[in-house]
Amino acid sequence: MSVTELEKTTNFKGCNTSTMGKHLRTIVLLKYLVNILLFSLVLTMSWAQENLVANGSFEDIDSCYGQPAGIGFDVFEWSGCKGWSNPIGSSSDLWCQNPIIGNSVPPSLGPYWQYPKTGDNMAAILVNDGTVQNYREYIQSELTSELEANTYYYIEFYVSGNLTSCSSSEFGVKFFPSKYTDPSTQWLTDFVPDAVNDISNYFLDTAIWQKIEMTYLANGSENFVVIGNYQDSLSMTYVQPCDTSFWGNLTLAGDYFFIDDVSIKKTPGFANVPNVFTPNNDGVNDVFEIQVFNCNSWKMDIINRWGSLITSLDSAHPSWDGMNSNDGVYFYKLYGEDCGMLQQGFISLIR
Repeated sequence: MSVTELEKTTNFKGCNTSTMGKHLRTIVLLKYLVNILLFSLVLTMSWAQENLVANGSFEDIDSCYGQPAGIGFDVFEWSGCKGWSNPIGSSSDLWCQNPIIGNSVPPSLGPYWQYPKTGDNMAAILVNDGTVQNYREYIQSELTSELEANTYYYIEFYVSGNLTSCSSSEFGVKFFPSKYTDPSTQWLTDFVPDAVNDISNYFLDTAIWQKIEMTYLANGSENFVVIGNYQDSLSMTYVQPCDTSFWGNLTLAGDYFFIDDVSIKKTPGFANVPNVFTPNNDGVNDVFEIQVFNCNSWKMDIINRWGSLITSLDSAHPSWDGMNSNDGVYFYKLYGEDCGMLQQGFISLIR
C-alpha cells in the first residue's frame, strides 16, 4: 500500500490528514534510508579484508640499527623486523627511533629528510644508475598466507622521494612461492614485475607521502613479495632535466625512496558488465554475459523501464539471450553480500 492510499483508508482521529501524510512519508523515507544504510554496512563489513603483510609499517622490530646498511648486510634480519628481509646483495635500509648505531629518524641523507608516515619506523631503497650502473635495492615481505589462484589482490604502499639527483617513477612488485635470496647480485632488472604503478607520476615533492597502488591476478601459492624498481638502465626514464651520461662515474642518476604502510589485500568482488548486446543471431554479441571476479555467490536482477523483473542471473546462469524481450534500455542490479559487491547500471538491447 502506498502512502497516499494509506492516508485515504486510515482514520486519524483528531489529526490533520495532510500533516499525517507528511509524517508517513517521512517515516517511509527514513525506513528506506535505514535499509540502504544496513545493506551498505553489510557490504562494508564484507569488504574489510585482512592485510597479508603482517608488519606493513615496520614497527615490529627487536633492535634499531639507525644508519644506512652496508652492501650485503640484511638490516631487517639484524633488527628482527618481523616478516621483512633484503632479498639480494644490495643494501636496503630500515630507519627507526632510538638506534643502537648511527642516526635517529629522520635520517639526514642529502638535502632532504622525512618522518615515517606511521609510527616510528620506515624502510628505504636506492634506485641508482650512476656510480654503479643498474644498482637497485629491494625489500621483501613474507605474506601471512599464500595467495589464492585466479583471485585479484590490491597492493598499496606509500613513498616519499629524497631526490638525490634525478627522480624515477616506476615501482613494481614480484611474487615468489618461497623466499628469494641471491646475495651475488645488486639488481633484479632481469625480472619482469608482476605489477607496476602508474609510471607517468613522478615523485617530485619531498614533503609528502604519495600512494602507490596496483592490482595483481594471482597464480596461486605465492608466499613472498619483493618491492622495488625493475627497470634496467637502458629503459629507465627520469624526470628531465637529468644527466644520465655516467661520465667519469660522477653522475648519480637516481633517487632514494622512503617506504611505509605496505598492504596487500584481496579485492572486493567486481564484475565486467557489457552495456550493449545485439541478440539477432548474427553470431556477434548475441548474448549478454558478465564476468565476475572474487565472488563465488552473486545475483543480478534485470528490470525493464516499468519496473518489472525480466530475468535474474547468478554464478550458475551468468548469461541472458534476450530473445523474448523488446529492444530498449534495461536496468540491472548486481550484488554479492558475501564478497562486498554492489554494482548497478543500464543495458541496451539492440537488434
